[in-house]
Amino acid sequence: MKQALWGTTVLCILIFFSAAVAFADSSLPPPPNVRLTMYPQLNNEEQVFLCPTDSNIVIANWRDFRLNYRQVGIGRSTDGGQTWTDSLIKKSMQVFTTDSKQSDPTMTVDRLGNFYMSVLDWDAFGLTGLSTIAFYKSTDKGVSWTGPVAGVWSGDPEIFEDKQFITADRTGGIYDGNVYCSWTRFPNPDRIVFIRSIDGGATFQDTVVVGPQQTSTGCGSNVIDAGQFSIPVVGANGYVYVFWQGYSLDSTGTCTGVQAIKQVVSVDGGQSFTGETIVIKPIAGYMTANGGINTYSQPVVDVDISGGPFHGNMYMAFTNIGVEDVNNHSDVDFLRSTNNGATWSSRYQINDDVGSENIDNFHPWLVVNQEGVIVVVFYDQRYDAPNYYLFDLNAAYSFDGGLTFTTNHRISDVSSSPSNLKNNNLENPWTLDDNGFMAPVAMVPRGGLIGEYIGVTAYYDKVNAVWTDSRDGNSEVYSASWYIPLLEPRLIAPAEDSIAQGFDEFHWATAWKHNLDRYRLEIAEDSNFTTGLITRVVDTPFVVLDTNLDEKVYYWRVKSFTTDGLDSSAYSVVRTFTIDMTPPVTPVLVSPSDDTTTTNATPTFVFTASTIEIDAVYVLKISTDSLFPAGPETKEYIMPDTEMTVPDPLPADTVTYWTVTATDKAGNSSQPSAFHLRYVDIACGNIDGIVGPSGEIDVADLTYLVAYLFQGGPPPAVMEAANVDGIVGPSGPVDIADLTYLVAYLFSGGPPPVC
Repeated sequence: MKQALWGTTVLCILIFFSAAVAFADSSLPPPPNVRLTMYPQLNNEEQVFLCPTDSNIVIANWRDFRLNYRQVGIGRSTDGGQTWTDSLIKKSMQVFTTDSKQSDPTMTVDRLGNFYMSVLDWDAFGLTGLSTIAFYKSTDKGVSWTGPVAGVWSGDPEIFEDKQFITADRTGGIYDGNVYCSWTRFPNPDRIVFIRSIDGGATFQDTVVVGPQQTSTGCGSNVIDAGQFSIPVVGANGYVYVFWQGYSLDSTGTCTGVQAIKQVVSVDGGQSFTGETIVIKPIAGYMTANGGINTYSQPVVDVDISGGPFHGNMYMAFTNIGVEDVNNHSDVDFLRSTNNGATWSSRYQINDDVGSENIDNFHPWLVVNQEGVIVVVFYDQRYDAPNYYLFDLNAAYSFDGGLTFTTNHRISDVSSSPSNLKNNNLENPWTLDDNGFMAPVAMVPRGGLIGEYIGVTAYYDKVNAVWTDSRDGNSEVYSASWYIPLLEPRLIAPAEDSIAQGFDEFHWATAWKHNLDRYRLEIAEDSNFTTGLITRVVDTPFVVLDTNLDEKVYYWRVKSFTTDGLDSSAYSVVRTFTIDMTPPVTPVLVSPSDDTTTTNATPTFVFTASTIEIDAVYVLKISTDSLFPAGPETKEYIMPDTEMTVPDPLPADTVTYWTVTATDKAGNSSQPSAFHLRYVDIACGNIDGIVGPSGEIDVADLTYLVAYLFQGGPPPAVMEAANVDGIVGPSGPVDIADLTYLVAYLFSGGPPPVC
């Protein structure tokens, strides 16, 4: 496993350099786009699955408003997604048959090719107001469907079931074929609930509460929402996981906390679950993308059950605004677990437009194919510069078990406008209460929203995606079918415009399948790659350079190949870096002068402005040891300018050593020049060094100063304490002006000594 060796390094590099990597989407054109819905109405919230026994069969479903209220549409393709048929779930096949609403369609398929749908069935126009989660099954590749099977029946019109997602066990283990579903139960305080079927969807067992209510006395004994947007996932070992976006309280005694992603685990096929644990916090939770599109941090998760080198890995994508997103625009973040969800990696971004602070990326969906390749699709507003209002569908792929993702690949061939999504969210964005929870919204038709999820499916290299698209002036379902491409490598390190003493390691994201990829790194002194060209061909997504580079600006790029030589990508974007091995000029110290005694416990240290180097960091060190050892005897301060008054008092009657060192962006440091001074705890004006009956400064000090200046008396105990006017005159730091100053202070109400 050649690429497993560099995983930890690359994760650190991705996190460290994410803010510096510039915009770089692929030059590969989008695949053909096909409109799936036949009726010009509101359509959104799509899911799609390829048949694992016949990849020509693709089934999709979506939320459909052709009847002017929510229904569920079904699309079927027999040619891999090139053409589609379009229908609704028949009224006779709905739980509530009197003009009921159906919504929130989701889908899964088992290992044998049986398709399952789950929908919210709601007697909105009837007398009961009841809701249920209804299930449908197709054993003939979507030609016909049986159902409905009501998975849950509360009998309480005050209870509303919402946002159910469904999955099937495809592991071939003891629970193979089980069907699992989780959702949110309203009203607030809501719960995350779960059901399972062990007979192929014919019946469903009793509901299990997996995300229970939360209480906090600090919130006035209020019960806190358990969360929303849950998704069930089956691990490679047959364990069942439920993930959701919820609120994590700091303690039971306060009403503080953050949005988080939570998980529970079942080791017995969904019969019982562990208590909830936190996958990651804080997360953004509820957000609004440019154009008024409601977004959120739903975890989208899949597992590698391929039997390949990354078998068992779990992967999660979610929309988020992190601390690095200073302009509050969202990214698609990613986590991975290699130990069955016990721990998760640090987050990093899938979208590669991180150089822009004004672009929203949101609504990801994720699938792992039969070879362990991760495919992620998501909405992206990068192609509408400088407004970043229109949105497109992008894709990214990971061939190395989620360590890195490729250069992003545009899928939609026409951008969509949020303005064409009817009943736009600008009229009704997320509303958060004082505790950061989403406040209840009125149950009004909001089908014109972009929807709250999209879909992607893959069978080996073949990928199908479905999404909400408004290019036709309405919310329609569009689809695309394509094969995973070999893309230009996504460069990682060195970051754009990096400066260092030397770069010997170059990293980029894996661009093709494990052990089938090859790369050519090129480094040159000009952007045309004609001067001083250095090339290296390797079978790893990194190079440890064996050549020393001189001080100058360099350009670098990478091209990817398949090892069979049958395919290659275009060149990556070109990045620049600078080698700088010259240290800054040693700062020239001005004051305090060397071998000085001071009465000021917090003196101002100054060095000459003429030695300032742009972007260099100047560090002042103060120590009681001339060697400046690490430890409590040495203090370090980053100087904001050419001078700094230290905040910490110097030790009294002790020799103190000090120096300023300049370090540039490349890490080169100047030679330090050590100086020393002594602080004595004597007040300015205490010339004889004695505290008399009248205080530290009295007539005795005046007499002492007269004797020193005119009668050959002894010098002041501390010369600096006698320079009471703070001025160094022609005769030196202590002269008759200091005597006059002290007389005025003692007898005429003059200003106090300033030294």
